Amino acid sequence: MGVRKDHTSHPPQRSLLSSRFVRNSGTLLSGSVVAQGIAFAAYLLLGRLFIPADFGLYNIFYSYIEVLIILSTCKYEMAIVKADSDAEAAALTRFSLRLNAVVSALILASAVALSLQRVVAVPLPPLLLLLIPLMVFFCGTTRVYTFAFDRYSHFRQIAASEVVTSLSGTLFKIAFGLLAAVGQLFHLVGLPLGTILGKVAGNVYYRANARRLPSASPATPLRPLLRKHRNFPLFAMPRELVSSFSANLPFMWLGLYFDNALLGLFSLAYTFTMRPVNILANTFEKVFYPSAKERLDLCQPIGHDLRRFLLTLTAFALPVLLAAFFFAEPLFTFLFGSKWVGTGYYVRCLVPWIGLLLLTNSLAFVPNVFTTQRTDFLFQVVQLVLRVAALALGLSRNSFALAVLLFCAVSTAVQLCQLGWYLYQVRQYDKKTLT
Repeated sequence: MGVRKDHTSHPPQRSLLSSRFVRNSGTLLSGSVVAQGIAFAAYLLLGRLFIPADFGLYNIFYSYIEVLIILSTCKYEMAIVKADSDAEAAALTRFSLRLNAVVSALILASAVALSLQRVVAVPLPPLLLLLIPLMVFFCGTTRVYTFAFDRYSHFRQIAASEVVTSLSGTLFKIAFGLLAAVGQLFHLVGLPLGTILGKVAGNVYYRANARRLPSASPATPLRPLLRKHRNFPLFAMPRELVSSFSANLPFMWLGLYFDNALLGLFSLAYTFTMRPVNILANTFEKVFYPSAKERLDLCQPIGHDLRRFLLTLTAFALPVLLAAFFFAEPLFTFLFGSKWVGTGYYVRCLVPWIGLLLLTNSLAFVPNVFTTQRTDFLFQVVQLVLRVAALALGLSRNSFALAVLLFCAVSTAVQLCQLGWYLYQVRQYDKKTLT
């Protein structure tokens, strides 16, 4: 017979939206806002230093990064927050960093082989192929350190690293953009190389502050620890891999058939709509994840706070999304010049999707805390199938605009279903807890 938990011994219930949540969110958001404010301000200059085709090629390059970075750590970095002790967390941090280095080396070997064979299935020149493993390595270490600092609520260090990364990367991109007038090479590598050097600077900052993290004990057994958190590589990794691959499919697939200038128009719209949404959602998810796990460990309900948060977020986001839908075209043309005419159409396609994405990704911790990664993975598989069908229909009509429209439409439908499923899990948990 199981032992009934004595809830009277628990500390008083604390709201997820407490002053600590507001303070931590504010710390992370301040860093993200400053970092992305620098990046967005720089785009006003970069949009004139580089042409749409340069941005199209850069987004093809980055689409491969977002897929490969998931393989580089097998998502074990997400287990750092969930680890039961500091010794476990430190061991997971060390293992994730080493795994990232090994996988990045394998990607380098593959990139060298592909560049020598000039494989046409990858719409990138050989030089950019060789930059991919560097980017994967530094992005991977950044992700591992971010989760490690997140576990111990070192949000100032996370925010500062984002600012260092953004500022350094922006300065390098501007410098390469100015040099692009001298040689075509800087048009090709300016944006990717600037991003890599920014990541290097952010990594240096994290390394300098790594002493704040507990050290891994050599006595900590690694094999049972990896087995204990096997749901992350078994379910979270395939889920993220499928999700990232399907999200970047327009750049990876349409780049084989359409001009980079068209991809550039879509990429600018994608950057200026998706990036702020990802910043907000990732910030809220970083703060909610450890807070929700703490509440679940104490068998306390979380649904009321999450629903109130979503309603508040919707009230603030809806006016901004409506303004973007109706006024994007004249705004982008005014800010970046006439060569960016047509960007507004892609913004209108993206707005419904990113609105739901903001809500859904803020609750992305739900499958991890309830150990329902398998069902979450099925959502991503269905979304991938629908996205492939949408892009294939656009390609059959030889219409880039139609392909993007259908891609965004199916993404919106899946996000709506996924948000409903997240809330259903929370509601079922609250019922059991209150009972």
